[in-house]
Amino acid sequence: MAAERSLINTDVVIVGAGLVGLTAAIALSRLGKKVVLTDAKPALALPTDWMTDMAHWDSRIYALTNQTVDWLRALGVWSRLPTSRINPIAAMHLWSPTHQHATPSLRLTADEAHLPEMGYIVESQALMHACWQVLADTEVTVITDAPAQSLQHGGHLARLSLPQHEVEASLLLGADGARSWVRSQCGVGLQQVDFAQTALVANFKAERPHSNIARQWFGEHETLALLPMPQQQVSLVWALPHALAAQKQALSAQALALEVAERSGQLLGQLTPSGPVLAFQLMQNTAETMALPQVMLLGDAAHQVHPMAGQGVNLGFQDVQALCAQIAQLPAMKPLGDAGFLRHVMRTRQPDIVKMHALTRGLDALFARPQAIWTHAALLGLRGVENSAMLKRFLIRAATQQ
Repeated sequence: MAAERSLINTDVVIVGAGLVGLTAAIALSRLGKKVVLTDAKPALALPTDWMTDMAHWDSRIYALTNQTVDWLRALGVWSRLPTSRINPIAAMHLWSPTHQHATPSLRLTADEAHLPEMGYIVESQALMHACWQVLADTEVTVITDAPAQSLQHGGHLARLSLPQHEVEASLLLGADGARSWVRSQCGVGLQQVDFAQTALVANFKAERPHSNIARQWFGEHETLALLPMPQQQVSLVWALPHALAAQKQALSAQALALEVAERSGQLLGQLTPSGPVLAFQLMQNTAETMALPQVMLLGDAAHQVHPMAGQGVNLGFQDVQALCAQIAQLPAMKPLGDAGFLRHVMRTRQPDIVKMHALTRGLDALFARPQAIWTHAALLGLRGVENSAMLKRFLIRAATQQ
């Protein structure tokens, strides 16, 4: 006979111990809430020398906005990150299809908006490690290596069944990624946009200084970004049609490095591979709703965007900030899982999500058109921004969430 599960009563149970789930657990604990954090996988474990191992870098990196960094500082997460593995972004340079190897069509610098930096590049593993360190200093109950088995919600409580525990909570948060189990269990549908692209992600050592500039090239249904990392490295994010991406992925590491150097006009000189090549199919998934009675979806479980914008994890962090800000104002007698309250939180998030979807879909559609008139229009648009100091300041402030 199966062992009887122990019952845990809590204010909030979070499914998914990725970055959004981890920061939600930390932030809600700071608000005095009892929190249980669960995940199907074991907790992150890095080699003891990872911090000083400058020969190995995570292929998955994030471009964090200044607003995100300020929030991570307030949570105590940012101070746990080794400065040797963080790289500031001083400027962004964009190339249009007709000026791929010439002067950038658009240059945005932190100085133009009177900012010290436009953002920061951080490895996924470094940020996860910092979050786990901070979480260890809280009273959050962590249950990992425990795949969720069933979920019931409605009435006044959500009930989550784990292999050895039953968890009852006023609020259940689904922070379990783009293939969210919580979303599926709740019967929430998806609105999908298939970009018919695969993103190749890899790190390279650059021959020439990257000068802390994030560079991005647009082509016909293609974008290539080289993001600045410590130790004179750059992180490649190359979005290509599936068939072309498969061809590039089949190349040797050295041959791919030559292709990337050529596609970027040799701006950084010779590129030397410094890690594996990862591939991700690009989809835009938007949950039909983020909020149900006793349940709210956060991060990629609610909205997954094209990496062109570099805003995916920032949007997820903003979900957590919005939820916590509203909970801090919630009357004591009103339950956390109140359907009306959660719908209100969702409404506060919709403008940012819609704006980001419109930006990524619009840019992809514009540069995907092979007709000369559309390419010319895209180039004129970038030139218009380049020549307008006011518009450039607006874009920089929008990109850095200042």
